[in-house]
Amino acid sequence: MKSSRTILFVLGTILCNAVIGQGESLRALSTRQLPQAAAMSKVDGVNAYFIYENATQPLPIMDDFSIDRTRQRWAQPDDGNVSLTETIYRIEVAGVSDTGMVFSNDTTFTYTKDLDTPLDIFKVPLPSIQITLRDLGVYPVTEELITAWPAYNVFDTVQFPSPDTLYLPSPVYFQDSLLVYMVAADPGTYLMPDLTVVPLILWEDDDVYVNGTYPIEPPTVGVATFDGLARTGYPYNYPVYTSYGIADQLTSVPIDLELSASDSIYLSFFYQPQGLSGDNNVQPQDSLVLEFYAPDQQTWYRVWSTPYVPMQDFIQVLVPIILDRYLKPDFRMRFLNYATLSGSFDHWHLDYVRLGAQRTFDDTRLIDVAYMMPESSLLQTYTSVPFNKFAQAPDSYMAQSVSVLQRNLDIADRFITYGMRVGLDGGGGEQNFVNGNNTSGNAETIFASDHAINSGTNDFEYDATLSTDFAFWNVKFWTNATPDINRYNDTTRFTQELSNYYAYDDGSAEMGYGLNTNGAKLAYRFDMVGGDSLRAVRMYFNPQANQPPLAQPPTGSFLITVWTSLSPEVIQHQNFSYSAPTYRLDGINHFVEYPLDSALYVQGTFYIGWIQNEVNMNIGFDRNRNNQDKIFKNTTGSFSNTTFQGSLMMRPVFVAAVDPFAAVGEGPSTGSGAQMDVYPNPASDALTVHLDAVLDGGASLQCMDATGRLVMQVRYAAGGSISTAALANGVYVLRAIDRSGASIAQARFIIQH
Repeated sequence: MKSSRTILFVLGTILCNAVIGQGESLRALSTRQLPQAAAMSKVDGVNAYFIYENATQPLPIMDDFSIDRTRQRWAQPDDGNVSLTETIYRIEVAGVSDTGMVFSNDTTFTYTKDLDTPLDIFKVPLPSIQITLRDLGVYPVTEELITAWPAYNVFDTVQFPSPDTLYLPSPVYFQDSLLVYMVAADPGTYLMPDLTVVPLILWEDDDVYVNGTYPIEPPTVGVATFDGLARTGYPYNYPVYTSYGIADQLTSVPIDLELSASDSIYLSFFYQPQGLSGDNNVQPQDSLVLEFYAPDQQTWYRVWSTPYVPMQDFIQVLVPIILDRYLKPDFRMRFLNYATLSGSFDHWHLDYVRLGAQRTFDDTRLIDVAYMMPESSLLQTYTSVPFNKFAQAPDSYMAQSVSVLQRNLDIADRFITYGMRVGLDGGGGEQNFVNGNNTSGNAETIFASDHAINSGTNDFEYDATLSTDFAFWNVKFWTNATPDINRYNDTTRFTQELSNYYAYDDGSAEMGYGLNTNGAKLAYRFDMVGGDSLRAVRMYFNPQANQPPLAQPPTGSFLITVWTSLSPEVIQHQNFSYSAPTYRLDGINHFVEYPLDSALYVQGTFYIGWIQNEVNMNIGFDRNRNNQDKIFKNTTGSFSNTTFQGSLMMRPVFVAAVDPFAAVGEGPSTGSGAQMDVYPNPASDALTVHLDAVLDGGASLQCMDATGRLVMQVRYAAGGSISTAALANGVYVLRAIDRSGASIAQARFIIQH
């Protein structure tokens, strides 16, 4: 049986950046949260600015985005390649700055009062001061010379020897500083086709999203996606839905272009609007633009642009560079897009940028054979299955073959050989297979390379005997054709997890899926051999865009539900309390675990999902693997399949000895054999802990959430209780730690307020 991975096209009515079906919709994602964003602007409460050094690139230039060559601008002062170069103060007087400087923007006075004549108060302006005031919000900083006054008034009574000084409570001008750091050039390198080694970093910014799942049939694996999200992963302007303007920019580092126009210099690239991500709302003003930088004039000039159009194949563009103002040793180029700035809208996908001399206007030939899209599984149907189920019958889970798309970009047929390498993460089970070849009729074509897995002479299975409780297998598909100008796109890799859950999705959401009616039901079918204890459902939610008329996901809530049949409808389990979408801020496509009220034995065919009391939960929707026949909705009184092709990012989780998701075991520590009891379970505001071990006063309890993050630590008291009022609903692991830090015992519990 072949992998279910396909390239999908979704058709539907376009409304408010959504694809609408009967009672259901696909909507553009609103964020790609990046955990680094919180550390952007200040260092220990002080303004900071980082200057990134980048090495100049020589010709020729080539980037197909199969690896990320953007400069990740998330440096911190304690990084090894960072040095403090300058401290700039906001206020300076006569060439001097100190930390205590404060001034008023209006006249302050000395007030004199004679107690013998209490009605007579004389005031004299304090001397003004010329200060240099700098704007630390921009770099290079700007400054102006202004008139200011001391930030206090003086009150002097004639009969007393010492005047009183009263400082202003909120002076307008106060001292501040900007720390300027220098970040050394990235030492990484990139290997050109002629084996010349050049600097890795080609792009000085990281506004774009380099990925392999958003486009449709790209030239090679990996594109740079332009949208309405800033480099932080949040919209440029979330509050104003109709906001519009320049969004992402992709700016090259300096390029040595000190040549003459007679050298026939051309820039070429491929682009595609829309793809599998963003929205289908065609607005011509949402354009993609190319600009060149004239170093001597310090000016950017627009040299090419294209309006937003309905979805189309990738188009190659060639732009000549003939003007002397660009032919300089520090030439730069940049791509940018105009877009709606309130979400992940108006997508453009850029691929295969090449800049070189001795080219012609029709130089479109690429002597390259490449993979087009990433793969995610060697299993049939699933992308992950529980380890214990797999270990019982590996043969029944492995795919017979996997079909991975390749493209010969050359105008001539190539002799192409392809295969795969597989090995257990950490070593063991390594195997390398030559899976096939394509020798004729492949010029300028896309072809499916069929990689035999559990069939033919390969007969490959993940060896469950090499692991205990869970396993991570590293898989690499490779292709080979000689000559070939780019070896970076000749491989595609993924890691296959076998632990405690089933999954259909590839781990990447291209859209968000939701049901549009109150009381609607969503069910996801799974089929297993035998039975197992279901304990939770993992889901990935992404905040939807802030457009009317649909409500925001945070207002929604749902009851986790398990069915054994949809027709007739048979509910096996339903949680007592409602859950709500939770959005993790530590990275994109990160799942959140929703525990069942109690573990549930399921077998054969079962369905997981929810019954909602609001609308548009906006669960992640993977449009690269088609499991439409397993997604069921009920918005009219009976269940039917979704009208959209794809997979929900929803996974059933089973009881297991070890849970890699939480990074901790689920049972007592094997080291001491101590038993920990916690009750009540589920708990609400307090939890009582009992250990069948004698501990000294140095023992403590550590509480970790489903991601393995430490959320609470308290001293252990025998038979005592701990407050759990501050913990959100969910599943947790409580671990007892002795004075030396060794784990004594641990137990899992559920919070249900």
